[in-house]
Amino acid sequence: MKIVIVDAYLRENRGDAALLSVAVEQLQLAFPGAELHIAGFEQPQQRPEFDGVPNLGSIRRYVGDETVGRLVRISRKLLALGLALLAAVPGSAPLLRAVSWLLPGEMRAELRALAEADLVFSLGGGRLNGKADFASDLSIGFLLLPLWLAHRFAVPTVLGPQSYGPFPTGVQRLMVRRVLATCRRVVVREEISLQRLDEAGVPPANLVRGVDSAFAFHGASDRPWRQQLGIPEDAVLVLMTARQYLGSEAQSGYEAAMAATVRHLLEREDCQVVLVPQVTCSFQADDDRIVNSRIADRVGSPRLHVLDDDRVDHHDVFALYGTADFILGTRFHSVIFGLLAGVPCAAVEYDHKTRGIMEDLDLGHWVVPMTEARADSLIALVDKLLVDGDAYREHLRRVIPGYSARAAGFVAELQADLSAPTVR
Repeated sequence: MKIVIVDAYLRENRGDAALLSVAVEQLQLAFPGAELHIAGFEQPQQRPEFDGVPNLGSIRRYVGDETVGRLVRISRKLLALGLALLAAVPGSAPLLRAVSWLLPGEMRAELRALAEADLVFSLGGGRLNGKADFASDLSIGFLLLPLWLAHRFAVPTVLGPQSYGPFPTGVQRLMVRRVLATCRRVVVREEISLQRLDEAGVPPANLVRGVDSAFAFHGASDRPWRQQLGIPEDAVLVLMTARQYLGSEAQSGYEAAMAATVRHLLEREDCQVVLVPQVTCSFQADDDRIVNSRIADRVGSPRLHVLDDDRVDHHDVFALYGTADFILGTRFHSVIFGLLAGVPCAAVEYDHKTRGIMEDLDLGHWVVPMTEARADSLIALVDKLLVDGDAYREHLRRVIPGYSARAAGFVAELQADLSAPTVR
């Protein structure tokens, strides 16, 4: 059996790396002996494998490669759009196989893997959403392209637990409706995403409510973080994650509020704070270290630690969250990692997935929207977090095991739904 995992991102996004580790593990458990390949966003010559699974690169990575000039990127996008138009023709599978010989190596590798697969699995996460602009139309089109190609090759497709929407343009809604209707199973991780798919006209028959796969992640690191950072074992350790997301004025206000919260926490002599970069991607400068540096410049304290090593992988960062007493997280997978470790977390919401999952866990009152993150609101939230820590931990002991079990149960769902895919 051959399985292709599509829509994987970069391992420098530790949340997405955890999702990919879980997907590899769950697919291997569901289909022992299956031959797996990853068609993701990592350059295959630089990153030939992930968790022992070969990386093919992808059409999406090839057309979005920022290391080549603008005209080259445009020509690559036009080539991929031509491939998408060809795939829109019913019965085009033989022609797609024939033209694969004419494609650049990375595009050809993904296309052939899709044609030969017995199952295509789209990695979970929160990438399938857009703004009211042409760039978002293109982005959604390239994300959906491998699923549409798999449909043309009559290969069953499953979408792992994901967030969806918004889809503000008619083109986006049309693409989402057409492609998702062809999938065997579409797992949705929050109610609001179900609503947005309904608004896009996606038929409900193959939509399944699920749990973020990161809740099935098991870290493989026991790195002694407190010792390495010079933080006493009896210190109150608060970890914080931040990100670039808002317009310049609103972003500056958010960073000022985060810095004020750090200063407030450090008024306690027993407290130390670590700014953690959950994401350090060079693509589109999505690097939390840039934001963390600006926040740190507003504070200036020896008890504020700024982690800036981009070699820290998802296992190590998972271990770091487990050493904390409390977490204030903007990157939501930092919150998930903390919750899994039994650490009380407050979340700064930049996307609907944050509130949706926190409300699933009866933790919606620990969420503040990023656009409303002012010094007074964040300080009040962390003060309450420190006071209610014991009750919060007891709540996590009650709810997290069952929630994690639901995430782990995805293996049985795959087996039940795809126990006998067509093998060609």
